[in-house]
Amino acid sequence: MKKLLILLFSALSLTTFAQQPNWYTDSQRAANYPKAQYFTGIAYGQVRSGESVGSAMERLKIVARVDALSTIRVHVQNETRSNMHSESFESIDDWSETIKETMDSRTTTEVDLEIPGLQVEAWSNPNKNEVVAFTYIRKSTLCRQMDKQVTTGLTRIETILENANYLVANGQKLQAKEAIKKVVPLFSEVEQAQRILIVADPLSDAEMLQLAETKQLTQRYMSMVAELKNGLNIYLSCNAGMFATNYFSLKGEIQGELSKLGSTFVSNAEQSDWAIYVTASAREYNRADFGGTTSYFVYVDAQIVIEKIATGQRIYENAISEKGGHTHNFEQAARDAYKHISPKIIAIIKEQIKQ
Repeated sequence: MKKLLILLFSALSLTTFAQQPNWYTDSQRAANYPKAQYFTGIAYGQVRSGESVGSAMERLKIVARVDALSTIRVHVQNETRSNMHSESFESIDDWSETIKETMDSRTTTEVDLEIPGLQVEAWSNPNKNEVVAFTYIRKSTLCRQMDKQVTTGLTRIETILENANYLVANGQKLQAKEAIKKVVPLFSEVEQAQRILIVADPLSDAEMLQLAETKQLTQRYMSMVAELKNGLNIYLSCNAGMFATNYFSLKGEIQGELSKLGSTFVSNAEQSDWAIYVTASAREYNRADFGGTTSYFVYVDAQIVIEKIATGQRIYENAISEKGGHTHNFEQAARDAYKHISPKIIAIIKEQIKQ
């Protein structure tokens, strides 16, 4: 009987050992997942009261993943050997200058990492009511992924800049300005991948990191920001009449709204991106008496012509009219008509120059 118990105990021990993964102990991890070749994360825990083993495993997998990412993050934050150049970036949103941190000698305070391909395993130790999770990724695999990410990011940046150049050449500066807003987060993604490459492979050089390509695209981006900083150059000819007098307010209202788009007004149509011609006049329509009160009605007719100077195209040409009324006189009725037609003229112009 004693021999039988010893044999059973030995069999159970061997079974437990056979089920044990090759990363459970420190020595196993050092032998099978050496730090020179892997980034790893480990998490130990107990199955909580009312918790299934499966749920405990999923919970510990998250903790192990965080542990691995924290390890990589610390290395990236402390990395100071990159020779990437410092660049002065301008925000495309508010056009205010911000400084892109140099990677020559710096530590970053916070790095949000996205690491695809992390492998996660979990094991339950029935003898200890213990659950263990392990996360790992081979550094060579990570290098290949980050190299692909850098290449993909730079290709996307180049495509966006090429498209923006095309838009500028066709007089579509507003569309170009919107397009290159997408470049800034892509540069951040590329930079993060380059940092991780340096950490995963300390022998990575400028060619591997594609630093020359990154700098060239950065310079192209900065040149385009400078070109687009002043927005559209607009030539505006606006002649608005109100019977025997001019109605100067219409031109002021149009200029005010277009200025909000960052537009600059020029005195020569040939120096502009867009040439806009507006001709408006008021005409008496009717005078009517209603219960002892006289009402005056006027129409304002406006002719609008919009030309894209870069292509020599007349993009828009049309006439619109609006009716206005007042109880004082025809002049006040004309002002009321201009009040109604002005926003419509502005809306037409904005719609056309944004195309």
